[in-house]
This record gives sequence, structure tokens and C-alpha cells, in this order.
Amino acid sequence: MPAGFSERERDTIRKRLRAAALDALARGGLTAASVESLARAADIAKGSFYAFYPTKEHLFLEALESIEDRYRGRFAGAVAGPGSPAERLERAFTEAFEMASSEPALRRMDMRTVERLARALPPERIREHEARDARAVARIAEEWRREGLLAEGVRDAEVGAAGYAVFLVAAGLGEFPEEVGGAVRSVTARGLARALAAGGGAA
Repeated sequence: MPAGFSERERDTIRKRLRAAALDALARGGLTAASVESLARAADIAKGSFYAFYPTKEHLFLEALESIEDRYRGRFAGAVAGPGSPAERLERAFTEAFEMASSEPALRRMDMRTVERLARALPPERIREHEARDARAVARIAEEWRREGLLAEGVRDAEVGAAGYAVFLVAAGLGEFPEEVGGAVRSVTARGLARALAAGGGAA
């Protein structure tokens, strides 16, 4: 535990730091905040920052992981309710696009930000993140199999790739008119659903 902070204070400070990191991402990416400004937003001294995170990139990744947890919860839960497997999966991908477009920090994410994080963080932290992603995708895929939503032979990696495709498409739509972006999101959600759905993607 960081010296001088109780467990409750530590949790509160971490939440403030994650919020500050997400705000920075929404305003302009990794370069929009320094360690000093992040610490100030959390109401701690700059030196105290390093009692919580070795670098600001560690903080940014943890903040993004907190969004991923919410994202996956909405993504996995959107299949609830009536409909064919393809219709229910299409709802999930539509919900994923909705969050990608409504979450300010995600709207500013692009491959350059991802690559910068990957370069700045130690390999073991990247491996930990990848393993975390793989476990989360496996849980979603298993639940969808139990619900009878996935076609026979669809692997966990394909479910994960479909979710990643949503991120890539959403990240590339920022400069397009909304009517174009809306059509691309709709077609992509329908296509991904039909590619994975039991019953050959029939509605």
C-alpha cells in the first residue's frame, strides 16, 4: 500500500487518477496530460503519483481497461430478449458501436494511441492485458454458446476479432458525415452477427 494512505484513500485516489486519465484521452490523447496534471486532478502531490503507478502509461492502460469492462458488460448483455441468433448478435454489435461513439475517451482512441501504449509499457504488462482480454472474450463466447447463438465451430478468437473490428471501424469513422457513419455501423453490425450466428445468420 502507498505510504501515508489508507486503503480507502488509495481506492479513492485511484478512481480520481483513472477519471483524470480518461478525461485526458477525451481531450487529446496521451499527450494531453502530464504526470503533474494527473496528480493535481487527483489532489495528490506529483511524487505521490509514483506510489500508485510507475508511469502515466500504466495509468492510461488501467483506465482503458475499466472502460473495456463496461463495454464488454453491455456487449454481452445486449443479446438478452427475443429474436433469432443473428438478430440478437446484431443487437450486441450495435450496442458496441453505440458505446464506442458515446464514450468520449473511446472516440479519441486510434491505432497511434494503441501503438504508443504498447511501446511505452513493459512486455509483461502487455501480456497481462492480452491475457485479461482473452479471458473476458472466452467468458462471453461460452455464454453465447450456452444460449445457442454461435454457429458450430466459431472459436473464441473469432468472437474477439469481431469485437476488435468494431473498434477499428468506429475509430475510422470520425471524419465521415453521420449518415455515412450510421450506415457503415449498421452494415458492419449486421455482417458480423451473420458471420457468427447459428443457423447460417438467418433472421
